[in-house]
Amino acid sequence: MKTLFSYTILLGTFILNSGAGCSDKKEEPKPDSFPGIIGKWKLTKTGYYFTKTNGTKVNDTFETEPRGINIAYEFFDDGRLVVKDLVENKTGEIRWRVNIRKGDDKGILDGELIQIGKEQKELAQEIGQSGDLTMQMATTETQIFLVVDVTKTSAYQEMTLVQQFKKI
Repeated sequence: MKTLFSYTILLGTFILNSGAGCSDKKEEPKPDSFPGIIGKWKLTKTGYYFTKTNGTKVNDTFETEPRGINIAYEFFDDGRLVVKDLVENKTGEIRWRVNIRKGDDKGILDGELIQIGKEQKELAQEIGQSGDLTMQMATTETQIFLVVDVTKTSAYQEMTLVQQFKKI
């Protein structure tokens, strides 16, 4: 139970830090020329995939709304990302950019969402990344899928945070 509580805290930290603070950088990062993610998106599903020490793989994901989690992202083409916690009525703004490794006219098949800001950099360090917080990304015309390895913060062989957003 204590372990579950710890991961719930980590998940909450990810969600809230995604929108906390503003970047201390003065340059204006420009996202890749992929307009598909510009607009408003609502977090619909989140949680973890992890592997226990005995090799058992576990999918601990859940729908957000029944649990009282109501987070919205709004991506702007000038590199701003506004994150709103609609339950607690909190808003934060950070910078973002996307590196697209593979895509087509329907979305990003293989890419990275990079969240830029002081808190994002600190969170990246906590999970073993250097630089800004980088999440693996795939999209369709109506959904965004984000994945980040958080094994360093867990007692499991592997642990991955997943987030799924729906276009609104």
